[in-house]
Amino acid sequence: MDSDSSLDDRLDALVAEYADALHAGKRPSRTNFLDRVPPAARPGLERVLKMLDAGLARAPSATTPLMPGLQLDHYRLEHEIGRGGMALVWLAHDTKLRRPVALKIMRPGLALEQRHVDRFRREALAVASLKHPHIVQIHGVGETANYHWLAMEYVEGPSLATVLDALPTDRPRTAEDLARATGITALAANGRSFEAALARLLAPIADALATAHGKGMIHRDIKPSNILIHRDGRAVVADFGLAKGGDDPALSLTGEGLGTPYYMSPEQAYLTGKTVDHRTDVYSLGITLYEALTGKRPFAGHNFLEVVEAIRTTLPPSIRAIARERSPDAAAVVRRAMARDPEQRYASALELREDLEALADLRTTAARRVEGGALRRALTHLRAISSGESFEYRSAATLLGLPLLHVISGARAPGQQKRVAKGWIAVGDHAYGVLMATGSFACGGLAFGGMSIGVISGGGITAGIAAIGGVAAGLFTFAGIGLGWLSTSGIAIGHAASGGIALGKYAAGGLAYGSYVMSQQHVDPEAREFFDLAFSSIGGFLHAAFGI
Repeated sequence: MDSDSSLDDRLDALVAEYADALHAGKRPSRTNFLDRVPPAARPGLERVLKMLDAGLARAPSATTPLMPGLQLDHYRLEHEIGRGGMALVWLAHDTKLRRPVALKIMRPGLALEQRHVDRFRREALAVASLKHPHIVQIHGVGETANYHWLAMEYVEGPSLATVLDALPTDRPRTAEDLARATGITALAANGRSFEAALARLLAPIADALATAHGKGMIHRDIKPSNILIHRDGRAVVADFGLAKGGDDPALSLTGEGLGTPYYMSPEQAYLTGKTVDHRTDVYSLGITLYEALTGKRPFAGHNFLEVVEAIRTTLPPSIRAIARERSPDAAAVVRRAMARDPEQRYASALELREDLEALADLRTTAARRVEGGALRRALTHLRAISSGESFEYRSAATLLGLPLLHVISGARAPGQQKRVAKGWIAVGDHAYGVLMATGSFACGGLAFGGMSIGVISGGGITAGIAAIGGVAAGLFTFAGIGLGWLSTSGIAIGHAASGGIALGKYAAGGLAYGSYVMSQQHVDPEAREFFDLAFSSIGGFLHAAFGI
């Protein structure tokens, strides 16, 4: 059990204990209860205890905890099968219809606030109206002993998350691998490829989403663990509309978010200020496809905020850069489903379903026809880079551990650490590129920036073999102020210097100082011969500079 779940359990137990003390006529000290939890959890717990004091809420008794054998209405608990920040899920037996059910029980701490209870019931009733063979069905909703519960169809089979964990990572995945992990032998029929089998499995999920969207419902939490594989071969969507509300990003008593947001859409990742509509489910299903087809999640981070920032600002590599066996059609479907701009995604889950069916039948997808070739895709990326929003792209292809291309653009968010682009070609505020770098500070073979260092560099302040800038240092420099073997600048210092003010063995300028000079006051024949030769041709330049 992780630390967050353990803390939620402790909070629930403290709420029940406090409620029992009040029921017994005692006046328990809130301070004593608050001291038993970490400081970050105290504000939420104190709010709940005050509600109990004021008689504004009721809590389950500590003497009737959830345990096997406890009966809520006509559902007898057997054992816990899942949990989250909002609810616990138990396998239960329906004593009336004599069948297993999944009983989702709202956490007591949350249930004390009526807005959470109202939303729980309202969305349960709304989901119950969705009749689709690929959506987990709702059997009933109610309250027993101050426990608010929801009875759902029990799916006796693995989740897609479990299936993906069982697939190989050391070799290309096959339809036979998917058939074994799901228990659906038909997926491997007729020599079907892995991507065709996956598309066949998940096309009905897109259809289920389209049905819900048609009734104004958005899931908001599509991910592999919310797609269950029924023993009869059906993939079904679970937790429809119950995991999160439209304006409730964090619902646990501890104030923590509901899990790590690997499958959030960019508009969800902004948390506020962005409109979230049905296309957020299209995006999340696209991430699910990406993970299944590559064996990797497209976004990573060490904590909630790092993952959210990655979703907001980065463009993941194409699935074909990771899994070369994937088809151009599969890559196009994932790219369109995961477009950062909702306007560039599938307009509906129904369109995504049609493309998944085309992928399963080895037909050309609409996504591939619409996106065109590599040039059009590159232009799409350029539009993202020039949009003004934070954007990062790191190619999956690497050489000697560095990406071939790393691009960072857009302003940093307040408090965000300095972002550095590193690659063979690097573009960003701070860029280090083996071949080329462009940015406010750039270092690379070819470097262009406000301050740049490179074999050939151009910028406000530059250093390199060939340097062009306001201030330049290098073998050959062209700048307002230049320091180099051959320098042409307003102020030039070098073996051969040419400028308004020039200092060198060979110097030419308004004011020139050196062994051989050309200036308004004096023209040295050897200096004239040197500069005439240096600027007469490439051969002359090489002879003057290197004696060759």
